[in-house]
Amino acid sequence: MICEWENFAADLAKVHGWKFVRDFCRTLTDEHRAEEEMAFSQQRKIAAANDAIDAAYFEGLGECHMRLDPEVFFHWIRKEGKDCWNDKQFLKEFKRDNPEVRVTGRSRKTSVVRP
Repeated sequence: MICEWENFAADLAKVHGWKFVRDFCRTLTDEHRAEEEMAFSQQRKIAAANDAIDAAYFEGLGECHMRLDPEVFFHWIRKEGKDCWNDKQFLKEFKRDNPEVRVTGRSRKTSVVRP
């Protein structure tokens, strides 16, 4: 069993480096960190989907500026408190540190079709 683990760790290290293997081992033993890793892993999937979406916003109706996995959202509420998402500085730093959450869109003029 130990040889299998050593082979697995060596294979991971070849691809991702030993720092990744060390962090991976810590994650296995740290439940809180494991939850965080799962949430951010899901967030990366959402980010990949964001790239495929043609995001647009309508003048006067607001703008979708980021998309979050609910686990990421609640992780930060548990860590910083529920008001963190109303704090402009927190949002600015969050988007800077996590560029995958950003949704880039373009403005579309609002138009009304008359019958």
